[in-house]
Amino acid sequence: MPYKKKFNFWTKLVGFFDVESPVFSTRMSLLICSVFASSGIYLGISQDSLAVQINGLIAAIDVLNSLLFITAVNQTVKSPDIIYNYGYGKYESISILAAAGLLIIVFGYAIYEAVISFGTNTSEAGNYFYLLLYSLFNLSIMIGMYKYQRKMAKKYKMPILEYDAEIWKIDSFIEMGVIINLLFGTGLKFFGFGHLAILIDSITALLLLIFALKVPLKGSRDALNQLLDKTLPDDMQFQLLAVITDNISMICEFKHVHTRQSGKDIFVEIDVVLPFDYTIKQKYDLELQIKEQILAIYPTSVPRMYAISCDGNCTNGNKSNCPVRMYLLEKEAGKE
Repeated sequence: MPYKKKFNFWTKLVGFFDVESPVFSTRMSLLICSVFASSGIYLGISQDSLAVQINGLIAAIDVLNSLLFITAVNQTVKSPDIIYNYGYGKYESISILAAAGLLIIVFGYAIYEAVISFGTNTSEAGNYFYLLLYSLFNLSIMIGMYKYQRKMAKKYKMPILEYDAEIWKIDSFIEMGVIINLLFGTGLKFFGFGHLAILIDSITALLLLIFALKVPLKGSRDALNQLLDKTLPDDMQFQLLAVITDNISMICEFKHVHTRQSGKDIFVEIDVVLPFDYTIKQKYDLELQIKEQILAIYPTSVPRMYAISCDGNCTNGNKSNCPVRMYLLEKEAGKE
C-alpha cells in the first residue's frame, strides 16, 4: 500500500502563519475581512445604519476575494515547468477578473437594497457614537494592512498582492466616508434630527458602493491586458536590446526578440545566429551570460535563447572571416 502522509495540525498551523510566505498576507486579509464583515453587517442592521451595513457587505466580498487570491498566489509562486513552461501567472489575472465580477454582481444587489430602503425607515437613528468608535478602530487596521500588503507586493513582485493592497486602500477611504457620515449622524441626532441622519446615511451607502467599484474596474482592465499577452512597453524592450548589444560580439547575427507578460512573469525569447561549429557548452555559456544580465534587470523574467547555425561561408580553407571567431581569438591573445 502507498504511504499516506499523516495530517499534522501543528505543522499546518505553523505553515499558516509563516510570515515569509507570500500567501501569509492574503491569509491575514481573509481573517481580518471575516471579522469586519460579520461585525459590520450585524452592527449596521442592529443600529439602523445602511452605510455600516453596506461596508460590512463590501468586507464580505473581500473575504471571497481573499479566498480567490490565496488560491491564485499558491499557483503563481510555482516556477515554469514541463507542462506549463510559461509559468502560472495567468491565475492572477483570472482571479482578479473573477473578484471584479463578483463585486459587480453584489453591487447590483446592494444598489437594489439601498434604493428600496431609501427614505422608508421612519425609526430613530441608532447609536452612531458607538458605531463611530467601531469605524475608527477599523480604519487603523485597514491602513496598517494597506502598508503591509504594499510591502509584500514590492518584495515578491506579484501584481495580485498590489491589487489586494489597492483594495485595502479603497476600503480605508470607504471607512473614512462612513466615519464622516457617522459624525454628521451623531450631530444631527444630538439636535433631534434622527430622521435626517438616516436619510444622509442611505445616500452615503449609495456613494460608497459607487466608489468601491474603482479598484475592480481598473484591476479588470489590467488583468484583461495580461490575459491577452500584450508585449512589453518600449522602454523595457530597449533595456533588453541593450543586453543583446553588450553580447553582440559573441553572436553572428541577431534576428528577433519576442516578449510578453503574464502576471508577474516576463517572457523573453531571443533568436540569434551562432557559428556553425559552436559547441553546446559555448552556446550554453552565452545563454547563461545573457540570462543573468536580464534577470539582474527583471528578476521575474523567464529568458530563453534560440540559436541556429550559420551557413559556414565565412570560412575559406584555413582562413576565417567570422567576426565572432576573430573576436574570440583577439580575446584569447589578450589574455596571453
